Amino acid sequence: MKYIFLIVAVLLALGGYYFINRSSSSKNIQPTVEQKDSEKINITLTTSKGDIDLELYPSAAPKTVANFVKLAQDGFYNGTKFHRVISDFMIQGGDPLSKTDPLRQSSSEASDPRVGSGGPGYRFEDEINPKSIGVDDVTIAQLESVGYRYDYNLKSLPVDVGALAMANSGPNTNGSQFFIVTYSPQPHLNGKHTVFGKVADDASLAVVRKIQQGDVIQSVTTAQ
Repeated sequence: MKYIFLIVAVLLALGGYYFINRSSSSKNIQPTVEQKDSEKINITLTTSKGDIDLELYPSAAPKTVANFVKLAQDGFYNGTKFHRVISDFMIQGGDPLSKTDPLRQSSSEASDPRVGSGGPGYRFEDEINPKSIGVDDVTIAQLESVGYRYDYNLKSLPVDVGALAMANSGPNTNGSQFFIVTYSPQPHLNGKHTVFGKVADDASLAVVRKIQQGDVIQSVTTAQ
């Protein structure tokens, strides 16, 4: 049944823009995103700094996981760069426009101003249940007023250390770009970004923390 579940998750309907715009203080906290082993898909990002093993959770965000896996299997991410890195906060990648951009590592801005706006050519909806991650009713109402639409049947994951989440430019603008939280939980992002996985182990988190702007994602592979 485990393998049947994974196959169904990957084949679910697929549905990008992307900003994370706040940082936070440094704190050495290990990943806190939890999920049962029976509900995960293993993915490895091979980067210029080493391998990053990830666990994806179809039960938390089925369309998002299916989208990420499909793009990975199509080679979409191969050769893309981490085009946005904010110290003590997160690393962001997944923009196909970054493949040919020489990205200045001394700056938080790409040398090509288009980088950060690219995607797969489509957008798809968020998969978030804010109540399951402790977002209060007042904040939920505020977010719904600007266009967020929530699925209260899901059990979402918080934007904690090691979380793998979709980057966006607002409600329902997911595509290919993603970010990984490096040091501190980011509760102010709960309800705004779909979290669909986490860094699998301490060794991978150490690689995440070594990533600099311009580092390359050489390949993305799924476990066989």
